[in-house]
Amino acid sequence: MTQSLDSGRGPENKLMEEIEKALLEIELSEKAFQWAQNDADEVDLAIARKQAAIRHFDFLIKQAKKAGLKLDRKQLIEKILK
Repeated sequence: MTQSLDSGRGPENKLMEEIEKALLEIELSEKAFQWAQNDADEVDLAIARKQAAIRHFDFLIKQAKKAGLKLDRKQLIEKILK
């Protein structure tokens, strides 16, 4: 069995990376909504994408809380804004 390339990082670091990716996906989905033209299908797809991204983020936050991770909202926001 092969190990993944990021097997040296702890599960907490992996979870934080996933949370950061989820925040980025929320941001990208918002941009997709803003870029959507007056095509109803395009708008619907952008809305569905954002809803899925938010659900994924919420799931990851719950996992982090279960794992006892301390989440600093300000730190998460700063990582996204840089």
